[in-house]
Amino acid sequence: MDDLFGHLVAVACVGFFLTGYIGVGAWAVGDAQNRGQTGALVVFLFYLFGPLSALVWLMVRPRKTLAERLPCEYANAEDALAAATRLDMLGDWERAIAVYETAAQQWPEHQPYIDQCVARIQKKQAQV
Repeated sequence: MDDLFGHLVAVACVGFFLTGYIGVGAWAVGDAQNRGQTGALVVFLFYLFGPLSALVWLMVRPRKTLAERLPCEYANAEDALAAATRLDMLGDWERAIAVYETAAQQWPEHQPYIDQCVARIQKKQAQV
């Protein structure tokens, strides 16, 4: 009977550890995506440091999420368009349109592409 109890405790501890490990990883990858980064850096950190990489990520991550950045804060068209695309993928359509519109004002050579992106988002909004 004691042997069975010991095995159950061991299985519970391993399950708890794996749940915590995966949960911390999922949070860190999601946080990276919300801040305009890919999850690849976080996965690499997990490969190096395990669950402690969440602490490393907290130290090196960008201060603002994409939703907190003002549309005028992007230094070039590529950064602005990439951020708007990521906001679109995250479902923050109003913010994505605002970034697209600001990018169109600052870099008018991208206007045709931006118009297509905004029309696509507006079509999604109409379907909801």
